Amino acid sequence: MKRFLHYFLIFSAFSTYAQIMVEVTPNGINPNQIQETIPPMTDERFMELSQMWIAEFSRGESNITEVTANSLTIDAMRDNAFLYRNKGETFLHNIKYQLKISKNGDTYTSSIKILEIYARKVLLESTIADYFLPNGNLKEGFEEVKPSLERSLNIILNSYDRYLKTTKS
Repeated sequence: MKRFLHYFLIFSAFSTYAQIMVEVTPNGINPNQIQETIPPMTDERFMELSQMWIAEFSRGESNITEVTANSLTIDAMRDNAFLYRNKGETFLHNIKYQLKISKNGDTYTSSIKILEIYARKVLLESTIADYFLPNGNLKEGFEEVKPSLERSLNIILNSYDRYLKTTKS
Protein backbone atom coordinates (compact mmCIF):
# COMPACT_ATOMS: atom_id res chain seq x y z
CA MET A 1 0.00 0.00 0.00
CA LYS A 2 2.86 2.37 0.82
CA ARG A 3 4.44 1.70 -2.55
CA PHE A 4 1.16 2.45 -4.34
CA LEU A 5 0.79 5.73 -2.45
CA HIS A 6 4.39 6.63 -3.26
CA TYR A 7 3.83 6.06 -7.01
CA PHE A 8 0.55 7.94 -6.90
CA LEU A 9 2.20 10.99 -5.32
CA ILE A 10 5.00 10.98 -7.88
CA PHE A 11 2.52 10.65 -10.77
CA SER A 12 0.36 13.44 -9.32
CA ALA A 13 3.33 15.75 -9.08
CA PHE A 14 4.24 15.19 -12.73
CA SER A 15 0.68 15.51 -14.01
CA THR A 16 0.26 18.81 -12.16
CA TYR A 17 3.56 20.05 -13.52
CA ALA A 18 2.46 19.34 -17.11
CA GLN A 19 -0.50 21.69 -16.96
CA ILE A 20 -0.61 24.90 -18.94
CA MET A 21 -0.32 27.96 -16.71
CA VAL A 22 -0.83 31.57 -17.78
CA GLU A 23 -0.55 34.79 -15.81
CA VAL A 24 -2.77 37.86 -16.11
CA THR A 25 -0.88 41.16 -16.23
CA PRO A 26 -1.99 44.74 -16.93
CA ASN A 27 -0.58 44.27 -20.45
CA GLY A 28 -2.45 41.06 -21.20
CA ILE A 29 -1.90 37.35 -20.74
CA ASN A 30 1.57 35.92 -20.30
CA PRO A 31 2.79 33.84 -22.07
CA ASN A 32 1.04 35.26 -25.09
CA GLN A 33 1.56 32.09 -27.14
CA ILE A 34 1.58 28.53 -25.86
CA GLN A 35 3.03 25.65 -27.83
CA GLU A 36 2.16 22.06 -26.95
CA THR A 37 2.84 18.64 -28.44
CA ILE A 38 -0.13 16.54 -29.54
CA PRO A 39 -0.51 12.95 -30.74
CA PRO A 40 -0.02 12.51 -34.48
CA MET A 41 -3.17 13.46 -36.38
CA THR A 42 -4.12 14.96 -39.70
CA ASP A 43 -4.88 18.65 -40.04
CA GLU A 44 -8.49 17.69 -40.81
CA ARG A 45 -8.77 15.70 -37.56
CA PHE A 46 -7.20 18.58 -35.61
CA MET A 47 -9.77 20.99 -37.01
CA GLU A 48 -12.59 18.54 -36.34
CA LEU A 49 -11.48 18.01 -32.71
CA SER A 50 -11.09 21.76 -32.16
CA GLN A 51 -14.63 22.39 -33.37
CA MET A 52 -16.01 19.49 -31.34
CA TRP A 53 -14.25 20.74 -28.19
CA ILE A 54 -15.63 24.28 -28.36
CA ALA A 55 -19.14 23.01 -29.10
CA GLU A 56 -18.98 20.89 -25.93
CA PHE A 57 -17.05 23.35 -23.77
CA SER A 58 -19.19 26.40 -24.56
CA ARG A 59 -22.43 24.46 -24.91
CA GLY A 60 -22.71 25.65 -28.52
CA GLU A 61 -22.38 29.35 -27.70
CA SER A 62 -19.30 30.21 -29.74
CA ASN A 63 -18.25 31.71 -33.04
CA ILE A 64 -15.56 30.14 -35.21
CA THR A 65 -13.82 32.41 -37.73
CA GLU A 66 -10.59 32.72 -39.69
CA VAL A 67 -10.69 29.04 -40.62
CA THR A 68 -7.81 27.69 -42.73
CA ALA A 69 -6.62 24.16 -43.40
CA ASN A 70 -4.83 24.00 -40.01
CA SER A 71 -5.96 26.99 -37.92
CA LEU A 72 -9.02 28.75 -36.58
CA THR A 73 -10.13 31.47 -34.23
CA ILE A 74 -12.78 30.87 -31.58
CA ASP A 75 -14.76 33.61 -29.81
CA ALA A 76 -16.72 32.36 -26.81
CA MET A 77 -18.11 33.39 -23.43
CA ARG A 78 -16.99 32.21 -20.01
CA ASP A 79 -19.53 32.73 -17.25
CA ASN A 80 -18.25 33.70 -13.80
CA ALA A 81 -14.72 34.08 -15.17
CA PHE A 82 -13.57 36.28 -12.31
CA LEU A 83 -14.80 37.88 -9.13
CA TYR A 84 -14.10 40.43 -6.46
CA ARG A 85 -15.75 41.26 -3.18
CA ASN A 86 -16.77 44.67 -1.90
CA LYS A 87 -18.39 45.26 1.49
CA GLY A 88 -19.37 41.61 1.78
CA GLU A 89 -20.97 41.42 -1.64
CA THR A 90 -19.45 39.22 -4.36
CA PHE A 91 -19.37 40.54 -7.91
CA LEU A 92 -19.05 37.90 -10.63
CA HIS A 93 -18.05 38.87 -14.16
CA ASN A 94 -18.30 37.05 -17.44
CA ILE A 95 -15.76 37.44 -20.22
CA LYS A 96 -15.80 37.07 -23.97
CA TYR A 97 -12.48 35.55 -24.96
CA GLN A 98 -10.73 34.78 -28.21
CA LEU A 99 -8.68 31.63 -28.68
CA LYS A 100 -6.46 31.43 -31.77
CA ILE A 101 -5.23 27.93 -32.55
CA SER A 102 -2.95 26.59 -35.27
CA LYS A 103 -1.30 23.22 -35.93
CA ASN A 104 2.14 22.57 -37.35
CA GLY A 105 3.17 18.92 -37.48
CA ASP A 106 2.76 17.32 -34.05
CA THR A 107 2.48 20.62 -32.18
CA TYR A 108 -0.17 23.27 -31.86
CA THR A 109 0.11 26.90 -30.88
CA SER A 110 -2.61 28.75 -29.02
CA SER A 111 -3.06 32.28 -27.81
CA ILE A 112 -5.91 33.61 -25.71
CA LYS A 113 -7.07 37.14 -25.07
CA ILE A 114 -10.01 38.79 -23.35
CA LEU A 115 -12.21 40.77 -25.71
CA GLU A 116 -14.99 41.99 -23.42
CA ILE A 117 -16.06 41.99 -19.77
CA TYR A 118 -19.67 41.65 -18.67
CA ALA A 119 -21.51 42.18 -15.40
CA ARG A 120 -24.21 39.59 -15.87
CA LYS A 121 -25.30 40.35 -19.44
CA VAL A 122 -24.31 44.03 -19.44
CA LEU A 123 -21.18 44.89 -21.40
CA LEU A 124 -18.76 46.94 -19.30
CA GLU A 125 -16.46 49.55 -20.76
CA SER A 126 -13.59 48.32 -18.60
CA THR A 127 -10.62 46.17 -19.50
CA ILE A 128 -8.45 43.93 -17.33
CA ALA A 129 -5.85 46.72 -17.16
CA ASP A 130 -8.42 48.86 -15.30
CA TYR A 131 -8.10 46.56 -12.26
CA PHE A 132 -4.35 47.27 -11.97
CA LEU A 133 -2.33 50.22 -10.72
CA PRO A 134 0.34 51.75 -13.01
CA ASN A 135 3.04 49.82 -11.10
CA GLY A 136 1.40 46.49 -12.00
CA ASN A 137 -0.17 45.75 -8.60
CA LEU A 138 -3.88 45.16 -8.28
CA LYS A 139 -6.01 48.06 -7.09
CA GLU A 140 -7.37 47.89 -3.57
CA GLY A 141 -10.49 45.78 -3.39
CA PHE A 142 -9.67 43.83 -6.57
CA GLU A 143 -7.13 41.37 -5.15
CA GLU A 144 -9.28 38.38 -6.20
CA VAL A 145 -9.55 39.42 -9.86
CA LYS A 146 -6.16 38.10 -10.95
CA PRO A 147 -6.22 34.64 -9.31
CA SER A 148 -9.84 33.96 -10.25
CA LEU A 149 -9.31 35.07 -13.87
CA GLU A 150 -6.09 33.06 -14.16
CA ARG A 151 -7.95 30.00 -12.87
CA SER A 152 -10.64 30.46 -15.56
CA LEU A 153 -8.14 30.98 -18.39
CA ASN A 154 -6.13 27.95 -17.29
CA ILE A 155 -9.32 25.86 -17.21
CA ILE A 156 -10.07 26.86 -20.81
CA LEU A 157 -6.54 26.16 -22.08
CA ASN A 158 -6.11 22.90 -20.19
CA SER A 159 -9.53 21.65 -21.24
CA TYR A 160 -8.61 22.17 -24.89
CA ASP A 161 -5.19 20.56 -24.42
CA ARG A 162 -6.66 17.51 -22.64
CA TYR A 163 -9.35 17.15 -25.30
CA LEU A 164 -6.79 17.04 -28.11
CA LYS A 165 -4.55 14.60 -26.23
CA THR A 166 -7.20 12.18 -24.96
CA THR A 167 -9.90 12.07 -27.65
CA LYS A 168 -9.45 9.07 -29.93
CA SER A 169 -8.01 10.07 -33.30
